Amino acid sequence: MAETCTVVHFSREPSLARIDTIKGSDSPGKISESYHSFGTFYVCCIVLSIFTYLTDLVLAVTLLYHYSNQGYGLYFALTLTFVLLPAICMSTLSLRWYIIDHDDPSVGRASLVHWMIRILFLLLQISPLLRYIETLVYGIRSKLAGNAEIDSQQTILYRRMLDEDTNSSLLRLFHCFLHCAPQAVMQLVFLLSFVMYPDRNYINLNVSIFQAWTVFTSVTSIAWSLTSYHRSVRFARDDKDKIKWIGLLVAFCWQLMSALSRILALSLLAAILPTWMGVICALHWGVMSIWLAIGQHQTAACSSRCEELLLSTALGLAYVLAFISPRDGPTRYVYLVYYLVCFMENTGALVVWCVTNNSTSNPLLYYGAAGSQVLSFVLAIAFLIIYYKYCHPSLSKQTKIPNSHSGYIENDKPCYSKTSYNVRTSS
Repeated sequence: MAETCTVVHFSREPSLARIDTIKGSDSPGKISESYHSFGTFYVCCIVLSIFTYLTDLVLAVTLLYHYSNQGYGLYFALTLTFVLLPAICMSTLSLRWYIIDHDDPSVGRASLVHWMIRILFLLLQISPLLRYIETLVYGIRSKLAGNAEIDSQQTILYRRMLDEDTNSSLLRLFHCFLHCAPQAVMQLVFLLSFVMYPDRNYINLNVSIFQAWTVFTSVTSIAWSLTSYHRSVRFARDDKDKIKWIGLLVAFCWQLMSALSRILALSLLAAILPTWMGVICALHWGVMSIWLAIGQHQTAACSSRCEELLLSTALGLAYVLAFISPRDGPTRYVYLVYYLVCFMENTGALVVWCVTNNSTSNPLLYYGAAGSQVLSFVLAIAFLIIYYKYCHPSLSKQTKIPNSHSGYIENDKPCYSKTSYNVRTSS
């Protein structure tokens, strides 16, 4: 009698879970590996994530060194705050996930040496780096197991790789909103102050170069963190088609232009009226949190209403910079509302900038800053349309789920829980 097995492909939505019955001659590991792929494209994405993460840290430490040597106490304190706070939050989350994995028998127990390495990275406050390294290690091991035709081990290692990839991408989102976004706004405001008021001697030219590089790398890191997260979610979900390199490139350009326009608008307002910038961000946070709590609370990530409110509050803070959908469903009108609000806020910031400044004193800065903000916002909308019209990966025919209203569900939505493993039972 031939051996058969049942492979349960878990999804973030219970309605999208898939159960396959496979004969003994088939290989669930090979099916998983053929449906997913760990190759040059995957490795390049992880390496780019590591590079952007380390670049952010190196530039932040460099600025701290210069601020300390030159006696800029306020700049030093603000920069240090938004270096340590995100690092502590990420280390705490990463440690919690390690403990959850330790108690999960399907994951397996880590060795003492492995725990010592984890503790070292946690103490150094660079937990995402270890997650990225573990992603590469599990991916290479799954590839070697596949070449050796050890199918069961290949499947387990591949799912572990997807788990670590999703975890690292989620940690980078915290790094993106708690570190990169504040650093980009702060350093750009410091840089604008140096250009607008050179007679006050806020900072010297050498430090301003590092500030400019910090702004550039922070905006780039924000765009790549958001893009990489959507990529990892699609790889982790069996019911989703995987995003191609051209789609990833267009999505990155969309997120880059969107983040740049938002950072420019907030920085221009903060350079003139820093208090009002804080008030507007707080109002934006509150309105978005209430909107999410009332109308966007149907998410599989939360088991109680309290968790939904906490998630709404966290996403509301993220929405100050970028949009992340909390659940599957149509997003056309949601994007329309979000970008309309951002457009009005950005326009208000530009009006304050143009009215307060004099174009004759520094026309390059006056027109360059305003023009860059408008152009980046227009390009963000253009890349958004191009992505969803031409580059968005649609669901495969095998995993399209009928919907009583629209026919099929085709969405690119993130998840907020850790990747589940495929369960294999023999009979």
